[in-house]
Amino acid sequence: MSSAESQRRLVILVIGLVVLFAPALFVVATLEFLILTGDLALSQISLVEFLELYLIDLLLFVVLGYGVYRLTFWLIDNRLPAALDTLEGEAEPSDAADGTNDTGAVRDDGS
Repeated sequence: MSSAESQRRLVILVIGLVVLFAPALFVVATLEFLILTGDLALSQISLVEFLELYLIDLLLFVVLGYGVYRLTFWLIDNRLPAALDTLEGEAEPSDAADGTNDTGAVRDDGS
């Protein structure tokens, strides 16, 4: 097994564990808040209610993660090229004005 393949498997394992356990942390935080405020006693919640809360948090976590994923790709496809063009447009006049390139050396193009 190559190291690149084992790294890829490790990344997939970590992502899977985050998807599995992050909602559980949200459930624990929610239950702790409700217990501290006095709205819930731990003896009042059954295993089925706890599993329902976990599944709802898992679903919300996955939907939120997918939304961030799609938004990132939309921004890369639609907004990033225009932003890079704007940055390149702003950088070119200053280079032409002082007659140097990015390293500070004088250009050989005769200007």
